[in-house]
Amino acid sequence: MAIWLIPVFVSGQSNVIVQATVDSMMMWVGQQTSLHLEVTCDPDQQVVFPNFRDTIVTGLEVVPPVLTDTIWLNDGKRMSVTRHYTVTCFDSALIYIAPIPVKVNGQEHVSNRLALAFMTYEIPQGEEKNIFGPKDNMRTPVQFREIWLPVLLYILSMFAVVGAIFLFRRYKDDKPIIRHIKVEPKVPAHKRALDGMEELRKSGLTSADDPKEYYTRLTDLLREYINERFSFNATEMTSDEILEHLRESRDKDSLKELANLLSTSDLVKFAKFKPLIGENDRNLIGAVEFVKETMVEVPEDELMPKEETVVVEKRSKGARTVLLTFTLTVTVVAAILLGIALYKLYFVIF
Repeated sequence: MAIWLIPVFVSGQSNVIVQATVDSMMMWVGQQTSLHLEVTCDPDQQVVFPNFRDTIVTGLEVVPPVLTDTIWLNDGKRMSVTRHYTVTCFDSALIYIAPIPVKVNGQEHVSNRLALAFMTYEIPQGEEKNIFGPKDNMRTPVQFREIWLPVLLYILSMFAVVGAIFLFRRYKDDKPIIRHIKVEPKVPAHKRALDGMEELRKSGLTSADDPKEYYTRLTDLLREYINERFSFNATEMTSDEILEHLRESRDKDSLKELANLLSTSDLVKFAKFKPLIGENDRNLIGAVEFVKETMVEVPEDELMPKEETVVVEKRSKGARTVLLTFTLTVTVVAAILLGIALYKLYFVIF
């Protein structure tokens, strides 16, 4: 039974040609062939094909899908619209197809006639028992290229689930953030001073024309050492104040070389005094000797790296909101990845 479809618009009004063709006119029972119903018309005409639901004629069954193609001809002056039907028959028969009606602009036009022959197999006598019915569908082995993507998505979804659980627990606990910081031991004051004086000796400033920079660096090293070793702010004191503080813990004779060095430094920096040849080296040696005589060895356990625990305040409301949002996002991503993975695996396996 034919039912008219929704119209397919094409161009034209005259010279309508309707032609029906088949790919093969003789087939074995159960084989399929294509029936093509072609309408050629002008550009502004309306074509309506019949809709064959199950059969075209008795015994000739329609196998979905039914497709339609449209082709422009003569630079758009003509149009060819073709409806393609896949047909088959399960009985041996000669099937006659009457002219098929097609409506163009409401007017009916018919195609040419067709005939199809479906033949059966001749079974030799005595071979009837060797004819078997259709077998069940066979499953082909699952190949790696079919499952690698869903397996990868499944693994990623598991990582996302673990991440979501971790983030949710962090949000729920709301514990203070604890950080363990590795603190390197502080270099002893005498070592810093001696290393700095060695670099100063190698710099060549002892023989420079202007000794101001040399004495500035040398006294800065001494002031920093005294500041840490004797626990008073030597960096902010004058030379006389430094010597006065040092005399409280040391005798006057042991400070003679240091006093001479500080005095020479003040003359160089503030009075543009130029020391005698070899005096710069002698003052450097005096500074080194002063550090070595007064230095205190640091115990080995204090030189080992230490770890400090720093407790940061609990998260703010804004930080908790961001953490919860991120947790929900990761959860949704995990659910989507898991759903896609299971969907693909289901169709591959089953």
